[in-house]
Amino acid sequence: MRLEEHYLKLYRGLRPRGLEGGTEATLTELAGLLHCTERNVKLLLRGMQARDWIRWEPGRGRGNRSRLELRADPDRLLLEQVKERLGHGRLREAVALAEQGTNTPDGRRQLAELLQEAFGYRREPSPDEKQGPMEVLRFPAYRQLGSLDPAYATRRTELHMIRQLFDTLVRYDRETDRFLPGLAHHWERVADEGGPERWIFALQKHVRFHNGKPLTARDTAYTLERLRGVGQPHSPYAPLYQGLEAVAALDDFHLEIRLREPLGPLLGLLASPAASIVPAGLTGDFAFRPVGTGPFRLAERESRFLALEAFADYYKRRAHLDRVEMWCLPSTYDGNENSEAQDEAELGGLNFRHFRHFRPYRESGESRLQEHWLEETNIDRGCKFIALNWRSGSSSPWSDAGLRELLASVLRNGSVQLDLDGNRGPLANRFIRDMEGDDNATPPAPDCEAGHSPAIACHAGGTPADRLEERTLRLVTYAGAGHERDAAWLQRALAPYGIRLELAFVPYEALFEEETLAAADLYLLEQPVQEDAEWTLLALLANANSPVRRCLPPGLREMASRLCAKLPGEPSRACRLALLGRLEETILRERAVILWYRWQQSASYPPGLRDVSISSLGWVDYRKLWFDGRR
Repeated sequence: MRLEEHYLKLYRGLRPRGLEGGTEATLTELAGLLHCTERNVKLLLRGMQARDWIRWEPGRGRGNRSRLELRADPDRLLLEQVKERLGHGRLREAVALAEQGTNTPDGRRQLAELLQEAFGYRREPSPDEKQGPMEVLRFPAYRQLGSLDPAYATRRTELHMIRQLFDTLVRYDRETDRFLPGLAHHWERVADEGGPERWIFALQKHVRFHNGKPLTARDTAYTLERLRGVGQPHSPYAPLYQGLEAVAALDDFHLEIRLREPLGPLLGLLASPAASIVPAGLTGDFAFRPVGTGPFRLAERESRFLALEAFADYYKRRAHLDRVEMWCLPSTYDGNENSEAQDEAELGGLNFRHFRHFRPYRESGESRLQEHWLEETNIDRGCKFIALNWRSGSSSPWSDAGLRELLASVLRNGSVQLDLDGNRGPLANRFIRDMEGDDNATPPAPDCEAGHSPAIACHAGGTPADRLEERTLRLVTYAGAGHERDAAWLQRALAPYGIRLELAFVPYEALFEEETLAAADLYLLEQPVQEDAEWTLLALLANANSPVRRCLPPGLREMASRLCAKLPGEPSRACRLALLGRLEETILRERAVILWYRWQQSASYPPGLRDVSISSLGWVDYRKLWFDGRR
């Protein structure tokens, strides 16, 4: 740790005492604040005094306390040191120092403006002098990435990264609504009279994993077997793959899949991110340092840093972009209540140039950002929603239909968009935006202003005329994705109705542990949507491990099981989607799930960057990006 970092830690540790005119302190106290020995404290104080950062008057004699005056402004010191490191190309040191954070809104503004000089799209010298300059995309993010093991990933950002690192046997093309070759260049159904249905997949040759190992059918068999739960901890997607009776490598380039019964969604299951092909015999740190066959390979990963590099031996066209860096910098988002930066952070680093939208820049006129940048905008295909947890059965508070309707009315009142603002977009009527169509199957939510709710009456201003029975409900969610602000808004909105909402933020990995489920009355969740709408609905509604299915009341859970049992044997994709739509409609009509809103997504970028488009996951596919030096 450098001297300036020690000073910042000292400043923040002593600030609660009041620093005007100096403060009394002992070497023992300072050693505790700086987590070092008293001998090292003396050395540090000597160095700080030499730089005129402090004034230190050691106590003379027994019982006399020393006096410390902190003279350097911490924000100015941090900014100067960050600028100095950036000027010398020492980005890691600058980022580590920036993560100490500033103390004032103006300090955060200046820090963000400094960092934006190093982030974004850059041409930088290659470490290999024989090669030309590298094209680098570098951006900050508000949280650290979790597991990048495809069999277990469920969050938006992780799923996006998995799509960059891995390939699947087949891939789904939304524009043509067809399944196209991926790692398999051909497949066929083999109908043996009286025997189980078999499928044979012929693999592309000369495909290599990022570690240089050639891809064989044994790797594909291993991938699908572990998805079924064979010899591995069960994947959250495991129930969807139980129709696969056996998977075997016939030789190096032919995979056989035997089915228990006909499985209509088979190709969709194989094109899903969960079925991304991994090498047989995974290492223990695979979730942190994954190895795939995708267009980018993991070059570096630390707790707060991830770097992808274009995979030179990719079996398709090599990506034009050379390197992608994601830096976890939550402090750049903290405390920016008057800025849209938090909304950009909530999307997991969607916006290429995060700091472009800081209101202080626009209002001060001091921004050095280029105003001629272009912008892509989109409405998220997924949505925010509330799942009502019926784990307690008939004693659940949700057995009260009036309470369910009240919650729906509050959530879907149009004022939520005005109150929350930011990147919050229109209300959702289906889980997947493009399935809403003109004939919206979801019954309209009660509207207080129209006075249509059968459970509550509202005054014109939205104030309840009759309160329901006072009660306490526990809302469980995870930090990030705007959940903090959404949960606080809902807490305030329900209070006038006599409902006290307790907020519990738990680690994402613990959301659906039995202990968490047992204590939750409702969940605030986000539903990312893949390109294939059928896969998304299968994972959400037909998967017994999904949060929606686990929270359903017993009657609806049984109905869902009966309906989903029909899906595997249905050969028509349109009919399967219709069955899933019926289940979705019932769940929404019964208020087992209440849909909320969709994100307004955007990606801002310089004119020289080409082929920018926002994916279903709200990110941009790095493999498509290229720079046009003429613009």
